[in-house]
Amino acid sequence: MPTLIDTGASVCVISEDLAKKLRLRIEPNNRTKVALLGGRSKVKVIGLIPNALIAVQNLHTPGPLYVMRGTESVVILGTDWMDRYRADIRRSNNVMEV
Repeated sequence: MPTLIDTGASVCVISEDLAKKLRLRIEPNNRTKVALLGGRSKVKVIGLIPNALIAVQNLHTPGPLYVMRGTESVVILGTDWMDRYRADIRRSNNVMEV
């Protein structure tokens, strides 16, 4: 599925619509109420999937996905994921190495 790599996003997020389509269990999230995305836009966080399996090519990693309202099916990987797995992005040739 298409995944957006957002160097301006502080956390990884998934749309509520896509989480339901994938039948992921959404838990209440009492800590993070708003997630900062690229371009300084903010989205309301409505839940959390604490250990979602995130797969990027051959790398399969568990991590938290914050659930946001919206009908567009989207997954956004933020800087928390990139920092944890030391992802290097080379914009000169559109490559991300993990």
